[in-house]
Amino acid sequence: MPSTLRFGPPVITVDVEDWPESSLDSNLPVTPRVVRNTARILGVLRQARVKATMFVLGKVVEAFPDLVRDIRTEGHEIASHDYGHVPVFRRSQEEFRETLRRCKGQLEDLIGVQVRGYRAPDFSILRTNLWALDVLAELGFEYDSSIFPIKRPRYGIAGWPAYPVLVCLGSGAKLIECPIGTARLFGTRLPTGGGGYHRLLPGFLFRYLTKRTLVSRPFIFYCHPYESDPFEFRETDLNIPYFKRIHQGLGRGHFEAHFKLFLECFGGRRVCDLLSHPGSVHDELRLDEWCLTQPTCHSAA
Repeated sequence: MPSTLRFGPPVITVDVEDWPESSLDSNLPVTPRVVRNTARILGVLRQARVKATMFVLGKVVEAFPDLVRDIRTEGHEIASHDYGHVPVFRRSQEEFRETLRRCKGQLEDLIGVQVRGYRAPDFSILRTNLWALDVLAELGFEYDSSIFPIKRPRYGIAGWPAYPVLVCLGSGAKLIECPIGTARLFGTRLPTGGGGYHRLLPGFLFRYLTKRTLVSRPFIFYCHPYESDPFEFRETDLNIPYFKRIHQGLGRGHFEAHFKLFLECFGGRRVCDLLSHPGSVHDELRLDEWCLTQPTCHSAA
């Protein structure tokens, strides 16, 4: 890792979910494909000697508990990705609270340690449902990583800090928010933390944007196990709309090579490492306090 990167290495996160349930129909069951795809990601991380934070969907925990145990055995941090891949803004506070209480308990019973972190499906904590942060703090979560500090059609909060902050909630509690990585390109701030940007941007450009970001703040990267599976769409019997097939399929063939080179260039660490032990002589992580004052923060969904 270049010594000029004051806030390196990047935080590596993986949203452990199955593509059909998460992207096509949340009523579908998860399939064994998620086990094979996650094993492939674990192999890449093992080869790079990098530990990551794995946000595991509750449906995956129920269907494949041995996969979660394997993740834990390899030294990765396990966090919650909710139960099913349903956006938070489609649920009431009470439904969100009870679902997440069950998910957190389910994971903790399985792995035997406290689950500290959460990431919402589809990064679906928005300005209109910031009450979700209060619920997370109430349930004992220490950090969230659901917010893109940028406004996009489906996600993001314009004006949110682009670096980790300690959020002062209306309830009096505090919660650390670790936003997904963004970078400015041609005068526009883009959500370059991973996903399609990692698959579709030229590798050298993605690494350049990551390097430029790490000079001034931590960079939180994310990916999904299914992105390493280039054969999924040709082997499925599901009816997948053409645009979704193109948008979700492009770049899968070279995802693994890009990911390996990314880890080779920068290394990586877990969210818990960033928050507890910055891990670099150049790193001086300082959690500014960010107080929520919007009246919509604590209203019902």
